[in-house]
Amino acid sequence: MGLIYAGVDQINDQPAEWGKSWSGYGRRYASNLGEFLIQEGVTEGLAALMKRPLDYSPCRCTGTGDRVGHALAGAVTDQMPKGKHPIAVPRIVGAYVGAYAQSTWRPDSRSRANQVLVNGTTSLAIGGLINLYHEFHHR
Repeated sequence: MGLIYAGVDQINDQPAEWGKSWSGYGRRYASNLGEFLIQEGVTEGLAALMKRPLDYSPCRCTGTGDRVGHALAGAVTDQMPKGKHPIAVPRIVGAYVGAYAQSTWRPDSRSRANQVLVNGTTSLAIGGLINLYHEFHHR
């Protein structure tokens, strides 16, 4: 995914300070990969400490709306073995820590807070889309 995100950033020349050369693309790729590695490391570390699952479990429900709701909720809640769904602290913290880390090295005209809010929230939204894929692909 880092290659794709770097490609989108390259097309949009974001950040412009890195230019449109192969060198700029390499910086974008390294930046996105770094964010991902930090995000995943924090998420997996906290999940292990908190004994939280990381894998998506498809809904046992049959209605399309219920299945969509279950998949989207799974982006911000953890699906525990006994049916409870606490807030997904590891996933949420990981998303925003990764976004914050990237904001410290990536030039951007937006404020650091804006970068973190947009990138962290985007990461969680992508998680919801991935859950939707798994929800409807496995049946």
